[in-house]
Amino acid sequence: MTSLFTLIVSVCALTGECSDIMLGIYQSEKVCEAAAAEQHVKGDCYPYKAADDQQPAFHF
Repeated sequence: MTSLFTLIVSVCALTGECSDIMLGIYQSEKVCEAAAAEQHVKGDCYPYKAADDQQPAFHF
């Protein structure tokens, strides 16, 4: 079984609020790092872990 990797960048607003944004999912860490270099972003590649046990929040 191979691990997937996600390319994550941190984006900060002028108000000081920061968020981590996932730019993509890749087959290997090497491919993920190559994508970051190709897109000219200073992102980090992390192992992908699906959140199968989580459900979206609903408010009616």
